Amino acid sequence: MTIGDLFEAERRKAEIFRSIIESLDHPVLIVAEDMTIIFANPSAEALLAENISVACVRGQLSFTYANANAAIGRAVQLGTRDEFALGPCGINIPLARTVVPAVAHVMPLARREISARISQRAAAAIFIAAAGSTPTPALDAIAALFGLTAAERRVAGHVAAGLTRKEIAAAGGVSDGTVKSQLATIFDKTGTGDQRELELLMRELSPPLRSS
Repeated sequence: MTIGDLFEAERRKAEIFRSIIESLDHPVLIVAEDMTIIFANPSAEALLAENISVACVRGQLSFTYANANAAIGRAVQLGTRDEFALGPCGINIPLARTVVPAVAHVMPLARREISARISQRAAAAIFIAAAGSTPTPALDAIAALFGLTAAERRVAGHVAAGLTRKEIAAAGGVSDGTVKSQLATIFDKTGTGDQRELELLMRELSPPLRSS
C-alpha cells in the first residue's frame, strides 16, 4: 500500500463518518476544547438557526441557559484531560428554559482516532436529545466515533441487545475466547469496564437514526 492509498483510505473514513453523523435525527455538533464549532449536522444547523436554546457566538457553541452552558463546557474540558473521570457528568445535562425540554450528551473525542479525521482540534461530540427519550443504539455512529472494526461493531450490537458473552459467541459462530478478546478491545476504545457499562453507554449516548 502506498502513502497515497493510506490518505485515500482516511479520506473515505472521514466521508463515512460525516455521512453517519449527518443521518442522525438529533442535532450533533463537533467542538474544540474551547467550544469552537468544527462541524454541525443538518439538525444542529437548524437548531443554531433558531437561536433559541443554542447559538453560535463568534464561532463558539453557546447555550442560552447559563448553568447548562457552564456544565457542558466543563464536561468537554474534563473529557479532553481525562475521559475516564468524566463519567455521568457528560450525560443528560438539562437544557432548561427551552420550549421543548432537552438534554445534551458529551462524548469525548480528543483521544480517539476519529477526531483526527474531522480535525486535530476535535475535543467532543455533543448530542442533543429530547428529555426523557430512550435512544435506539445507532451502531454505525458508535463504530465511527470509537473507531470500532466491523467485528467489534457486531459484538457491541449484541451487547446493546443484552446478550451474554456466551450468547454473543454462539451468534457469531466464534469461540468464547475470541469474544473475550474483542470485548477487551471495545472496552479500551470506549472507556468502559464491562458489558453493563458498555450497554449503558450505547443506550445513553446514541441518538436514533432519522427515519426515511
